[in-house]
Amino acid sequence: MSYKAKSGLTNDGVMWDDIQVSLSNAKTPPSNAPTWRYYNHGVGSGIEYPVLGFAVNDYVFFDFQSYHAMKLDSILETHFHYTTPNDGDTKKFKFQLDVISAYVNGTWGAPTGSPFTTECLMDADFSGTHKLHETGTVPAVNSTVSTLYKCKLTRIAATDNEYASEVYVEFIDGHIQKDGNGSLTEYTK
Repeated sequence: MSYKAKSGLTNDGVMWDDIQVSLSNAKTPPSNAPTWRYYNHGVGSGIEYPVLGFAVNDYVFFDFQSYHAMKLDSILETHFHYTTPNDGDTKKFKFQLDVISAYVNGTWGAPTGSPFTTECLMDADFSGTHKLHETGTVPAVNSTVSTLYKCKLTRIAATDNEYASEVYVEFIDGHIQKDGNGSLTEYTK
């Protein structure tokens, strides 16, 4: 999966845009919830900002809704933004993204590939750095506008050399393909 520029037109004529989820809209479970932490991001101003600290087995729920400018029957590239409180040279962490989806008047189902799992091999400079971790490419299941994607993001055990500290998740979003400014009617393209 490759990173796509926000709202840019690529050489193949595809225009990309963001579909976003603020952490304040994510739902935490009664157990195995990530911990709200306040972190200064390595800035010495004394101000700390909230992040969600994920230990292994912690998870959250969140939803994406395709909007009217999303190209029908196109992929959803998912990722989250994060930082870490400590450097993790050669350490690893791993996340799993479970997804179910349904287009309007469609039945719920797990898209091909769900659950998606991705592992990160850390460099020495992760602490206090804005990083992006790709979590999966959801295949084309949006046959109508307002397709819903219900998601569960879980930190799972790495294959080896586990990063012992929490991963501080800052924001969750994805990239979508656009085909214009919206739809011709309220519910159809």
